Amino acid sequence: MTPPAEAEALEAAAAAGIVVVMSTRAGSGVVPLTTRLRSRGILSADNLTPQKARILLALALTVTAEPEAVARLFATY
Repeated sequence: MTPPAEAEALEAAAAAGIVVVMSTRAGSGVVPLTTRLRSRGILSADNLTPQKARILLALALTVTAEPEAVARLFATY
């Protein structure tokens, strides 16, 4: 869960066409792709740490900037 101001900023970034992926720094666990995230245009890193999610996102953006395609890559890897 993010603070309201951060959630608004992430939603605005996604609305502006920036691919936003949410991850967690918790020791274990996942960021489930909830209806709330989907409706805001935010992707889930699933069980990837923020560091791994950042690398995968950087690699994904070399191929596409379409959120659906990036989401498929996150679901695959």
